[in-house]
Amino acid sequence: MKKHRAKPYLFILPVLVLALVFVYVPFVQSVVSSFFNVRMDGSLADFTGLRNYRNLFSNEIFAQSMANTFLFMLLFVPLNFLLIFLAVLLTERESRRNKFFETVFMLPMAMGMSSMALIFKYMFRPSVGIINRLIGIDIQWTNNALAAMFSVVFLGVFLDFGLDYIILLSSMRSLDKAPQEAARLDGANEWQVLTRIKLPLLSPTLFFVLFISIKDALLICAPVMVMTEGGPFRSTQTIVYYYYIEAFRNSNYSAAAAISTVVFIIAAIITSASAALDSRRVHYEN
Repeated sequence: MKKHRAKPYLFILPVLVLALVFVYVPFVQSVVSSFFNVRMDGSLADFTGLRNYRNLFSNEIFAQSMANTFLFMLLFVPLNFLLIFLAVLLTERESRRNKFFETVFMLPMAMGMSSMALIFKYMFRPSVGIINRLIGIDIQWTNNALAAMFSVVFLGVFLDFGLDYIILLSSMRSLDKAPQEAARLDGANEWQVLTRIKLPLLSPTLFFVLFISIKDALLICAPVMVMTEGGPFRSTQTIVYYYYIEAFRNSNYSAAAAISTVVFIIAAIITSASAALDSRRVHYEN
């Protein structure tokens, strides 16, 4: 009997070991390092208490990076969520025509992040980029702060679209059809079926996609690194990209450890708030 109880834990043991070695131990080390001066070789020097955090919160670059991150989140999450939901509604029914659109919507999953960031970088060039030629407007994408932020948002939406689309489409197609048909027989129109039946049943998946979008917005770094390098004038420099600069360019490991801890605290707050919303607003099918 004990062997049967221990067997499931043996299956997840390799994953737990990997998580312990590459996630939890480094995280604890990072939190501890944030209270010390850290030498170039990574060893701890003298204890500084909260000085690293005081220096961080009095740093204008950190404040700007935080503001840029939340601005990106404010623009990215609603746009990403809306476009994915519209795409799912357009391809909800299985048909030969929709197979083509499904393939198009899933294509971003087959493309590398770095390569797509480079493509977007050239597409949004003000002088020779294809975007300005298509819309017939001369927008200084790389020289204007808000325009540069929107270009990164568009790249983020493109990179996230494929996976989120598959998740939401699969959930939509797996919904129980009986309540929908009963509602139509009672005279409900498609809008009522969508808002009164489908959306409540989809709420767990909608919540999951929304949470993933918020997480991706908070942790965005590589697309910014490749496409804008935080410019112009740090207008697209996010908090995680600022961490990259401090840790790997400036070798300021003390500040980097403090930044990573602050990011974890923000993520924990968002996760807790999302969990509270989940328990109150999300309806799970019995």
